[in-house]
Amino acid sequence: MSHESTLTSSSDGLSLDLLTGPAMTPSGLVTSGRFFTGFVDRADITAAGLLAVADVAGTRYADFGQAQRLANLDPVVTAGGDRLRFESMSGCNGVHARFDLLPSGLGSSEVGFGTTNVDVNQPLRTALARVGRDEPLHVEVGADELQVSSLDATHVEAKVRLPDRWVRGLAEAAQVLAGMEPVATLDGAGARRFVAGLPRVAPPGPELHVIPLRGGWRTATRAVPGSIPLPGASRLRGSDRVLRFAERLTVHKHPYGSTAWVFDVPGGRLTLALSPAPFRAFTGEGTLLALLTHPEAEQVGRRLLEVLGWSSVVDPAELARVTGLPDDDVRAGLAWLSASGRLGRDLDESAWFHRELPVDSDAVVRRNPRLVSAQRLVEAGRVAPGTEPGTWDVGGSRGSTYVVTEDQHCTCRWGEEHQGTRGPCKHVLAVLLQPRG
Repeated sequence: MSHESTLTSSSDGLSLDLLTGPAMTPSGLVTSGRFFTGFVDRADITAAGLLAVADVAGTRYADFGQAQRLANLDPVVTAGGDRLRFESMSGCNGVHARFDLLPSGLGSSEVGFGTTNVDVNQPLRTALARVGRDEPLHVEVGADELQVSSLDATHVEAKVRLPDRWVRGLAEAAQVLAGMEPVATLDGAGARRFVAGLPRVAPPGPELHVIPLRGGWRTATRAVPGSIPLPGASRLRGSDRVLRFAERLTVHKHPYGSTAWVFDVPGGRLTLALSPAPFRAFTGEGTLLALLTHPEAEQVGRRLLEVLGWSSVVDPAELARVTGLPDDDVRAGLAWLSASGRLGRDLDESAWFHRELPVDSDAVVRRNPRLVSAQRLVEAGRVAPGTEPGTWDVGGSRGSTYVVTEDQHCTCRWGEEHQGTRGPCKHVLAVLLQPRG
């Protein structure tokens, strides 16, 4: 069977076949099979949403050295029982995009369960860009290839492999989204005017601050009370494909500067999550690290996995009730699931959702750089009680020693510079990992 995507047409209309491999399903890893087939209500919106996510995957808004070889990765597709979700990270890991094709956009189609990834090349992008509103579009999601059909041609594409750094970016972005609150909304016409007024310059673009006003949003070069940070304004151009369909724009903000821009469209929703700065990748946010030091995070995570059931809404309180586990244990278990690529975050529903990335999820957790470094410090005996009550001395490189306090502050350069806004340093993590006598 072909492992590429094709674009074909027939007298019945267009056929978009998303059949990539391998895929994770409730039955485990499979190399063939289908978990969605049906006609979508709006062909043009579905095509635009998929293109928007693919555009972000193929864009580097800042160059971190690795960006060149991490670019041009394409969407992860999750069938969640009642909806389809297309996700990607930018090549620089500073932008997370997700297009949700909701039940209202899927008509009477039935959705199964599974997650896989797909490569979207230029011929396919061109064909999707030509899809019109009134054309019937049939979508099929499976585990072997991506196939898209239009009236013009058939295009075939190869599957891709997700790197660990990309998976960690998805995990951190989801955790950051969980810490956000909505701060402003704008109707569709206002959203189009606002985005159209942003500078059209090469990425990442200028650092702006958005001022929500009743008559429309303005931008300024300096922060004012109530303004919303938009560092790297060109990063919001990922919304261009769906902007003409937007019915509402809602902005969510994290206390440490990340933002999420949610564009509601008929039958769907595009979410663009932006890191606090163009040269600040989601992989370095460290929001999961402290929770992952819980001694039973993995064991609890695996127990929770047994009851998640590919749900499009994962409720921690309900998980605690069903399993009888304390809330702290559930939070640690969910952090382990998130770090291994098994959880995403839906801002509109303020809830987690279950997915299974087609990767070695456990290895992603084990290879988290800061956790690995912290474990090495513990194994080398570099953690000792400090001279002051409630402190620890942690040995660093070249004979240096850093002091970690009970409130997880460290005297190392990382701790002094970031003050906890990018997660704990390796010295704090070493203290958290240190067995207590």
